[in-house]
Amino acid sequence: MDKALMPKAFASHHIWYSTTINSVKSRNHQSSPSLLYTYDHAVHGFSALLSIDELESLKKSPGFVSAYGEKKATVYTTPHTYEFLSLNPTTGLWPASDYGKDVIIGVIGTGIWPESASFKYDGMSEIPSRWKGTCEVGQEFNASNCNLKLIGARYLTKGFSASYPETTISMNSSRDTEGHGTHTSSIAGGNC
Repeated sequence: MDKALMPKAFASHHIWYSTTINSVKSRNHQSSPSLLYTYDHAVHGFSALLSIDELESLKKSPGFVSAYGEKKATVYTTPHTYEFLSLNPTTGLWPASDYGKDVIIGVIGTGIWPESASFKYDGMSEIPSRWKGTCEVGQEFNASNCNLKLIGARYLTKGFSASYPETTISMNSSRDTEGHGTHTSSIAGGNC
């Protein structure tokens, strides 16, 4: 959505998106459109469960930019990633960046296994003050699973559940059950 086109009558983007979704309800569709998530930081928009007719109606709404359908992704992992990145503890990018001091890394993946040795926070003293995230509680994942290294975790399962209602989510939380999210997160910000 083009946030610059949000009518002044709306106090927030969330209210605007919610009203927009409610306005496109199809008479032929048995269930109401469903707003799943709203976004206002890196992108402006929302996730919603819509019929084709509702999507076509939404495309005519003021501020509409584009829509993308739910896609199931296949994850890939290779044990040679660290070699590909050429990370060396004594020379190169890693020491030149002060080993990532004060860097916040965000990863979208299959989750995280917070007990991994990669996420020990030895020698770390504080969370960057500009951090605005949260450590979301879920199945087998408590706020205490976050620490000075793993400063936040969220899980976004509503879209998957809406698209595949017959599928049971084995772990409804940020906990990684496949290993891919933990692997990629540890490459980006884990301990050696």
